[in-house]
Amino acid sequence: MKVVIAGAGAFGQKHLDGIAKIDGVEVVSLVGRRLDPTREIAEKCGVAHVTTDLDEGLAQPEVEAAILCTPTQMHAEQAIKCMRA
Repeated sequence: MKVVIAGAGAFGQKHLDGIAKIDGVEVVSLVGRRLDPTREIAEKCGVAHVTTDLDEGLAQPEVEAAILCTPTQMHAEQAIKCMRA
């Protein structure tokens, strides 16, 4: 399963750690607020695609799921984008 994680803060990093222990699940895109810190985290975790745009992350080939690790007030709008993608 190919997954996008939105949010590169503490919760996003916990999810990256957990997913790394699950066979058959790959994080294909990490979406963060600021590109450089997000890129650093992605490199440590082996995530090839990094962006600050959720739509771009969701557009990655074969994405099947998204995990929202962003502030709660952003979830409704982001969840709608995920469902539409």
